[in-house]
Amino acid sequence: MSESFVRRERGRIAAELAVIVVMAVAFLVLFEDRPGYVDALLGLAAVGLIAAGTSRGRTLWALQPRLAAGAGRRRGAAWKETGLFTVPVVVAFFAAALVLGYSDGGWAGAFERVANWHLAAALLLYLPWGLLQQFIFQFFLLGRLLFLLPPAAAIALTAVAFSAVHFPRLPVMAGTLVAGAVWALIYRRHRLLLPLAVSHAVLGATLHYWIFGRDLLASWLPPFGR
Repeated sequence: MSESFVRRERGRIAAELAVIVVMAVAFLVLFEDRPGYVDALLGLAAVGLIAAGTSRGRTLWALQPRLAAGAGRRRGAAWKETGLFTVPVVVAFFAAALVLGYSDGGWAGAFERVANWHLAAALLLYLPWGLLQQFIFQFFLLGRLLFLLPPAAAIALTAVAFSAVHFPRLPVMAGTLVAGAVWALIYRRHRLLLPLAVSHAVLGATLHYWIFGRDLLASWLPPFGR
């Protein structure tokens, strides 16, 4: 890899990310309160733009050192590491949901909070959205930041960016900051998006249903809220 190539790519990446940051900040400030479908449409638009440069993204990742040897071992280890992060958080959410539900309506309230069948349907719908976000933040953003910065700084900035797009929901921002860092660490090591997308969908859905008491399915598909 020649020095001229590195300088050229770093310049392109820096300019690319600077434009994205300015546009993202402007959007978050101007459209603080927005329906969820707006984020989804913008996410799809972003993926379309990123997909146009997928070959370049793959080239940038190919220049990164392999941290886990063997495709089979990478796949199994990626699922294991993602599960070690996801499962304890889900258990904590479940326990918190029981407490919240019980405080609202006794054991019947606790059961109702954790046993809503809409959660399973929301998980299936959430998975493509989680995959889309992981593609943007891991494949695209992390891959470029690793070309500009030391790994720790690239991972931290990826987590901060993932947290920032959830502005102004401060509790969600705090949680996504931690999750974003963990997912970036796992992706840098194994380069597999599906385990991260599953983790994203499970944590996002259980957070909304069990902690916030929000019915995502009814929000996304109003007939289910009747």
